Amino acid sequence: MRAAHCLPVMALAELLAGWPAGAYAGACKVDVKVRIEMAPDERCWTYRGAATTFIGAFSYGQRIAIQMIGEASDYDPRTGRTVTSWRPRDPNVEGPGGFFSGAAEAPGSLTFTAPASGTYRVSFAPCAMWGAPGVVKICAR
Repeated sequence: MRAAHCLPVMALAELLAGWPAGAYAGACKVDVKVRIEMAPDERCWTYRGAATTFIGAFSYGQRIAIQMIGEASDYDPRTGRTVTSWRPRDPNVEGPGGFFSGAAEAPGSLTFTAPASGTYRVSFAPCAMWGAPGVVKICAR
């Protein structure tokens, strides 16, 4: 009885075949990593480019503020053209002991207190923006 409610695999394949390749293609597969390297006397680090993951060490109790913006492209069916604009990216962070946060305070902004000293990985969504130019600012206090 359950199978009667499922879309047969061949019908699903035919449905997907009519979609533009970008609708299910792998922009999310290429992860470009950059090291966060702040000079000892600096509190903020800025990156401009197409990286997707930012890796750096933070200390227990540090307050970390992340801001991200990037280029996004949308297809406009009325004109048949791709429109490019700058938009906030949704930052997220992973850290020691399974720590994860993606609870943004505002579009493109995430602030957290490091629960442990160690290596943290900052990334963003949507992955459709991966590979496009962007600006990332990370401050630690």
